[in-house]
Amino acid sequence: MTRAIVAGIFLVSLTIWAHQSAWSAGWVYEDRAAFTSAQQQTGGWFSQRSLSAWTWRVTPTPRAAHLVSLALYLASGGLVGVAAWRLGWTTLGAWTASTVWLLHPMTVESAVYAKARADAMALLGVLIAVVAAAGRWWRVWSLAGILLGALIAVGSKQAGVVVLLLVPLTIWACRVRTAREAPQWAPWWYPALIAAALLATGVEWYGGVRALVNADSEAGIALATDVTWVQWGVAQGGAVWYWLVATVWPAWLTPDADIDSVAPLARGMGLGVLVATAGAAWMLRTRAPRVSLGCSWVVCGVLPRLLIQ
Repeated sequence: MTRAIVAGIFLVSLTIWAHQSAWSAGWVYEDRAAFTSAQQQTGGWFSQRSLSAWTWRVTPTPRAAHLVSLALYLASGGLVGVAAWRLGWTTLGAWTASTVWLLHPMTVESAVYAKARADAMALLGVLIAVVAAAGRWWRVWSLAGILLGALIAVGSKQAGVVVLLLVPLTIWACRVRTAREAPQWAPWWYPALIAAALLATGVEWYGGVRALVNADSEAGIALATDVTWVQWGVAQGGAVWYWLVATVWPAWLTPDADIDSVAPLARGMGLGVLVATAGAAWMLRTRAPRVSLGCSWVVCGVLPRLLIQ
């Protein structure tokens, strides 16, 4: 226990040191616009990201905003390790997962770019729900954690709806460990049915698939209806390729990626990577279930961006 506390303090200190420049940073890029927009939010829960917008109202200065962002970042880093441990990783593996998340350059946007707070809060909600779902999910406290996490995820950003994919996926991945203890009224597929019903209801409530695909579009600038399905799919492939390359080549990382500049070949390669990852998730589901789960997470995490763009 003492070692864990010392290791935790060291990792937190290292993370704060790595992002120390945020304390003297002002608003950057779209931070100020996000702050102004949040002050004017009067819409509904789902469409206006009301939970993340509310946090902007209590962080009127850059330093306060960066403090909240870093706190969310550290909390997510801790939950990444807890989620890994709950999913069956060794203690060393869980610590490694947290360390990579907290110190990898790819995640720096969540820590120091204030506008990314909605994404950070949505991720926090997803991780809370997944930690609660990884195990005896039918217990009262687990169900409460899943509900709390889902509300945080969806209330922070629309893409947080991915929690309805990842929670059933996590329960499915843990089904072998929990099968003997699960009561008859709690089969592993039951949460998947509930999630499917919620997703279908949400799509209809939002105005149907056509409205969902064109969410946040602007006439004359970007409408999915202005292009063919092939053009639309290839464009999303460019985004996937950007994320993939930026993960291993941080120099390409930017809060305003110019996906239109991605070469056609790279866009095709991005779609290929996504299809290959989905195929690997299916083929390895028995031989390497943890690798399969990781690949499935990647695919499910990308899906909202593929649909709403």
